[in-house]
Amino acid sequence: MAEEAAETLKGRIQQELDPSRLIPNLTAGAVVSVVVVIVSISLGTLIFGGKLEAYLPTGLGIMLFSGILITACVSLFSSYSGMIAYPQERVAPILAVMAAAITAQLTGRVELDIIFYTVVAAISITSLANGVFLWGLGFFKLGALIRFIPYPVIGGFLAGTGYLLVRGSLGVMTGIHIDMEHLHELFEGQHLYQWICGAAFGTLIVVMTHIVHRSWVLPAILVGGIVAFYGIMSALGVSAEAARMDGWLLGPFPEGEPWKPIAFEAMSKARWDPLIGQIGNIGTILLISIISVLLNSGALELIVKKDIDLNRELKVAGGANVLIGLGGGTVGFHSLSISRLSFQMGADSRMVGIIAAVACALMLFLGSGVMEYLPRTILGGLLFFLGMHFLIDWVYESYFKLTKADYAVVIMILGFVAAFGYLHGVVVGIIACVILFLVNYAKIDVIKHALTGTHQHSNVDRPGKHRRFLEEHGDRLFIFKLQGFIFFGTANGLLEQVRQRLAEADKERLDFMVLDFKAVTGIDSSSVLSFVKMLQLAEKNHFTLVFTHLTPDIERLLNKEGFDKADPKVFRTFDDLDYGLEWCENEILARNDMGMSNYEKLTLREQLKSDFVDRIDFDHLLTYFERIEVGEGHELIREGEESDSMYLIERGQVTAKLEMIKDKDHRLRTMCAGAVVGELGMILNEPRTATVVADRASIIYKLSKDNLSRMEKEAPDLAVAFLEFITHLVSERLANANRTIRVLLE
Repeated sequence: MAEEAAETLKGRIQQELDPSRLIPNLTAGAVVSVVVVIVSISLGTLIFGGKLEAYLPTGLGIMLFSGILITACVSLFSSYSGMIAYPQERVAPILAVMAAAITAQLTGRVELDIIFYTVVAAISITSLANGVFLWGLGFFKLGALIRFIPYPVIGGFLAGTGYLLVRGSLGVMTGIHIDMEHLHELFEGQHLYQWICGAAFGTLIVVMTHIVHRSWVLPAILVGGIVAFYGIMSALGVSAEAARMDGWLLGPFPEGEPWKPIAFEAMSKARWDPLIGQIGNIGTILLISIISVLLNSGALELIVKKDIDLNRELKVAGGANVLIGLGGGTVGFHSLSISRLSFQMGADSRMVGIIAAVACALMLFLGSGVMEYLPRTILGGLLFFLGMHFLIDWVYESYFKLTKADYAVVIMILGFVAAFGYLHGVVVGIIACVILFLVNYAKIDVIKHALTGTHQHSNVDRPGKHRRFLEEHGDRLFIFKLQGFIFFGTANGLLEQVRQRLAEADKERLDFMVLDFKAVTGIDSSSVLSFVKMLQLAEKNHFTLVFTHLTPDIERLLNKEGFDKADPKVFRTFDDLDYGLEWCENEILARNDMGMSNYEKLTLREQLKSDFVDRIDFDHLLTYFERIEVGEGHELIREGEESDSMYLIERGQVTAKLEMIKDKDHRLRTMCAGAVVGELGMILNEPRTATVVADRASIIYKLSKDNLSRMEKEAPDLAVAFLEFITHLVSERLANANRTIRVLLE
């Protein structure tokens, strides 16, 4: 086993060292390293600004430490070998807001180092919580749940992130805390030139990355920007020390290493009361993290055309964030843009991420001595570019992609984030999307189909005279097939439809209103009021309200309003629509003295006479039939058996059923006196497709295949007339089915 593992490892190493892979991997690794290192430092400058700038070397060390862990862990354990991760610009603005809020709350109450430790503790706790949350979702395979978050809310999150990045970039460029009190300082002295230069550099990156779609553009501009900065400083005769004193460079920093593990020290010295007020921001970061991991991984699947295990990515990012949190680091996760950058350079190797992690470690080792020479305009310009990238995507381009209502939600979230903060924007956005969903859902017609008794019948095969009467007076029976989730808005629309039907004077009086709930997923308590009003309408207008396919939960809500105590003449329920329609049809026929009890008093000859032409000799016809009497439960036909006979019912009732699972049969058709049973199977010579059972004691006439053949030889005219009757019967059923389908499709 060990030998096989060693051979596998050796094979992979040889594969990675192959020049066709090694050169693209090293090139991509170098490019990605530049981006990851500079982004990490830029985000550190954003978070540890203002009064915390004295601790910026340690803050930058925290970011680089985080970059080492998240980049290495994701590169080593991701389900896609080319996946790149780093400390995230999507959450850094929120961490900066948290740091500023904690600093403002504790200033004047405790020493500055306690404030710094409290901020580090907040960042560490956020990373730990984020890690546990991501890992848990991946472990329990719950990543797909996040897809239920409305798309405009995600867009609003990212647009708000863009705004905070742009605002934060101005603070990085100038060293000013950006708020209303200090806003005027942006237009004074050196600060004006600093942020204009930084914004111009960020705008240059935006333009160039949109014009030139090459992988080298971003790192080339970053390196070129640094070189150009020092070239201009040299041409103007400005020394690095003078530039630093004027705020153009980072620093000056105290001597020493920029970072050391301080998570546990921070936890012991932190003040915990300000952290309670940051729970909302921490929750927002958790939400953004899972959205980003899933969306980035899912989008990368399409780019690289490989399957990516989303739940594994959640666990990998979660585990890495737990390690980062234990070291006092900041949140990091997968980057779609940098992973795509590596792929476009022909690199598909874990080596790329490892090289980037090594670059972060090297910068961490070199310490503040190197970082002091990084221009603020370059770091701030990169943040400006990242923020503008989000704003262009979600403020400009989404205008042409989203509906007006969805776009309004994005802008509203952005406005609330700008005016009140990230948490307020998130809450307002979710509320807006819920309202938008309810408004849009209310526009969906809860009525899937509206039918009358003319077009929709029960699965009861009735005598021709009865069928024709039910079709002629079909307006007495009205059927609504409902769908979806019914709440107050949609239920009120349904109530108006019922009132509209009652107001139609050109139609017969309404005797039965059937509401079928088969396709209804549920109802809320507010919608019950509309159903109560329907019940009152039924009582006032003397029709019966019939509900079918009620679930236990829906029935429980209705019964709380007294439906279970309603007069049976006003309200009834049935397990399914078929039996509900059968009851309504029976009631219509009985009220017009056309019940089956009267029809069964007729002999079979008298029953057939209404459907056969007068030239048929019924006495002669019935000599070919065998009269049989069967009891309740007798199996007349067995599913799968040979079709060797057909039957005419004189008295009683039989039902054709499909045998279903869980001891529950599905009724295909119930046949009463005057009905024909089993004719198609015998004529087509096919096995029985259903089981036919007597519902009660019945008198039946049986025509065997042999007797039909004998009739065709001995009395061909009689046989032709009989087969014409069968053909007419089948054609009538088909015509009724076609009429129903036509109505359903309209």
